[in-house]
Amino acid sequence: MAGLPIPHIRARSNPLLDAATVLIGPVAAGADRPVAEQRASGTEVLLSTKLDAAVRFSLICCHSGHDQAVTVELQLAPQRMDGSLGSFQSAATVSLPAEGGRVEAFISGHDLQIDAADADQVQWPCMAAARAIASPGTPADLSCGLTATLPA
Repeated sequence: MAGLPIPHIRARSNPLLDAATVLIGPVAAGADRPVAEQRASGTEVLLSTKLDAAVRFSLICCHSGHDQAVTVELQLAPQRMDGSLGSFQSAATVSLPAEGGRVEAFISGHDLQIDAADADQVQWPCMAAARAIASPGTPADLSCGLTATLPA
């Protein structure tokens, strides 16, 4: 018995981001990572999903309390055709109060921009690296990461 053809449905969202989307905080051991690690502020993470091809994704940051308010800046960089990374550009900035809490920033992948010096050295989509920079300090339990968001 032949099966029915699967209708072609145009994707209106982005593929799921993988487990490597933790930018600051603990990353559990898994199939591709034999030991757990703790990612610090400013750690560059190479992503398997090109963010400029995404309809929308989110930066999510949280902590339970710190001695002062914390600002987290998400920076993204393109991967050049030779495999090197281009210049990091700011994509979003969020602020968390000293009391702690959770903040989510929605970002459109189609609105991301690259440095003009990288334009001739990339093949679109190209935004494949991310880092989050916390300032003025990093709370011990600060967690920041990227996640796919589904359209409403």
